Amino acid sequence: MNRKPVIQKIGRFQGRTIVISDIHGALKTYQKLLKKVDYKPGKDRLILLGDLVEKGDQSLATLHFIMKQMDAGFVYPMMGNCDFVAKNVLFSYRLDFLKQVLLNRKHSLIHEMIAQAGLPALTEETDMDALCYELRKRYLKELSFLNDLPHVIDTPDYILAHSGIANEQTFADDFRDIMTRFQFDQEDVHFSRPVIVGHMPVSEYCVLYPSFNPKLNREKNIISIDGGNVVKKAGQLNALILSHNTLRFVNTDLLPKVRALHTTRPENQYSFYINFSQGDVELLEKGENQSLVYSPHLHRRIWVDNEFLIDGKASNYTNYELPLIAGQTVHLVNVWGHKAQVKHHGVMGWTDLTNLSYDPVLEHEDADLNW
Repeated sequence: MNRKPVIQKIGRFQGRTIVISDIHGALKTYQKLLKKVDYKPGKDRLILLGDLVEKGDQSLATLHFIMKQMDAGFVYPMMGNCDFVAKNVLFSYRLDFLKQVLLNRKHSLIHEMIAQAGLPALTEETDMDALCYELRKRYLKELSFLNDLPHVIDTPDYILAHSGIANEQTFADDFRDIMTRFQFDQEDVHFSRPVIVGHMPVSEYCVLYPSFNPKLNREKNIISIDGGNVVKKAGQLNALILSHNTLRFVNTDLLPKVRALHTTRPENQYSFYINFSQGDVELLEKGENQSLVYSPHLHRRIWVDNEFLIDGKASNYTNYELPLIAGQTVHLVNVWGHKAQVKHHGVMGWTDLTNLSYDPVLEHEDADLNW
């Protein structure tokens, strides 16, 4: 298999360029976001930073929708690491590995293709070579579409890649280094043009409180836009809008909405957030509702609600209390005991349930956010 990155060069664009990453087969969320940004096919330029499919429950429908979008022109999807399942099937590549991934992944493009084709569900006994042969017969167009996607989109003003690049000249020697870089924003790099990436949820860079909004690193010239859609319960799908040398972003999710009953002004003097990738903790003292743990990542002892202590990890937990204004609408993430995790303008924290009204809230969207 040729492992050289595929680069697509495109020129400057007079209208808006809308960049979206990590749709993950969430068609309803994707369509909702397109409506919110008032996307105009054939007039706006749309760039999709990979992970179009996998993990969401409408991967095949999402893929067909994006393939249809291509007819309007100015639509540029690229390959993410999750989209690589198409290469696995198309070339019968690393099938033992693919089988284990699919056996542990509830929602997958491959599962959906199997079900739609009326083939037996995948099990440990599945003959992967025979399965891939059957899928190629039925879905060659879809598999080839994903296989042929570029790994980098190179413009005069921006570089766009799924997870990151090694340099601005060759981008990388192996496409894997473009699709699977870990915490690209933390690398010791600087670029002359902004490098726009997805892959790593932006909340994984947070320490004081979780934010799912795009992260602009001016020093390194990196813009990270993966809002954790599908992979985080509080996640959202972000759109970065580039127009006439300006940047703004819009987001949406499918979380239920509730209304704040009271105005709160918490101090949050010692707030912290434990993200997924650095959630390992050492249990020091077990309590009835909270436990005292030591976090090597934070270099401190902290109290964590037991609801979030699972298998030696305290991931996606924050003690940050979200300030509320009476009457505002917030997105409801989790409820446990007398507490709830809520999100407003992409920032998540907790509040007491007595601060929330469960009366139905009319569907609406948060205002656009600007840098």
